[in-house]
Amino acid sequence: MRIVLLSRRHHKNSFQCEENSLNDYLHKQAFQDIRKKLAVCFVAVDQMERVLGYYTLSSESLGRDLIPNKYLKRIPKNYNAPVVLLGRLARDLKAKGSGLGEELLIDALFRSFSLSEQSIGAMAVIVDPISDSARSFYNKYGFIALKDSSKMFLPMNTIKKLI
Repeated sequence: MRIVLLSRRHHKNSFQCEENSLNDYLHKQAFQDIRKKLAVCFVAVDQMERVLGYYTLSSESLGRDLIPNKYLKRIPKNYNAPVVLLGRLARDLKAKGSGLGEELLIDALFRSFSLSEQSIGAMAVIVDPISDSARSFYNKYGFIALKDSSKMFLPMNTIKKLI
């Protein structure tokens, strides 16, 4: 298995996870978002180029009112915080229990951290969990629930320690 950018050679139509919206995104929307530069999509594929899992990354801006107080002092007044949005993350039902979800998350965090160090400013990775089980998953890795929002926040300094 390897994790690479989604391309036309990858077999994505048989991908099925627990969430229909995540299946539909990969089957119908991912290439449109890539073409429009709205997101990049990384896929875990096997030797036959079948998609076993995927995640998307985008740039995002987080308003000062959502930033935890502990990190607010780093953001100048009248600025929003630059962050990386981990928009979607899913693994195929056939890979359930294999640890693939964790591998995808770690890969996404590593890529996001690398970008923040080398290419583009970002102080954190944010997610907007689709369900309570997804929220629990991200919580295990140290994501912080943001006040007055369904989003969760993981500072780059925390990611640096995880990596």
